[in-house]
Amino acid sequence: MNQDLYSYSIQMQRFLEAQDKRIMKLEHELKRLTDEIAELKNKPPIHVDKIEYKFDQLKVESLDGTLNIGLNPTDLNNIDEFAVNNQPVQPAPNLFPGREIVVQEMHNDILSDLENMINDVETQLKISLEPSYHDFIKQDVERQLHQRINMYFDNLSYAERAPQQRDNIKEKIKEKVKSDIQTALLQFITHSQAETGGNPNGV
Repeated sequence: MNQDLYSYSIQMQRFLEAQDKRIMKLEHELKRLTDEIAELKNKPPIHVDKIEYKFDQLKVESLDGTLNIGLNPTDLNNIDEFAVNNQPVQPAPNLFPGREIVVQEMHNDILSDLENMINDVETQLKISLEPSYHDFIKQDVERQLHQRINMYFDNLSYAERAPQQRDNIKEKIKEKVKSDIQTALLQFITHSQAETGGNPNGV
């Protein structure tokens, strides 16, 4: 009987020792986790302000006296080396018979509207340009117009290349080119005014 009690007491002591070690281990782990939480609470929170992207605002760094339709002049060394995404534009096959005729028609239509476009910019900016300045702008635009029209033709999707899309595509590209010219005129004349103290001719 005494032997059984002694054996039982030994087992109980071992069990209590094991439990004591386990409790100590858990207390140590709890302290470590508590310290980590306190450290995280003491760190300043990360705050990100609202980020706004204004893609419609264009910035012109400098202007050297050349009107480049839809392009920043500082990025252009030679208009004959025009590239899209750093790759030279490769001529695409004709979209439909008579493409060159259509391009020439658009070229003539846009040139016939150019005087009105210049007048619109003058009205918008509340200025009056010398006739010689009108001639300079027209010559610069005409020099680039064929290439700009063809660039838009070359980048049409397969579906847009269908012959039945001819009239829609013609109008769509004409509006894009006119929009490019309008933007270029506004930037060029505004910058020229700033450079020449309000007189675009620099006189």
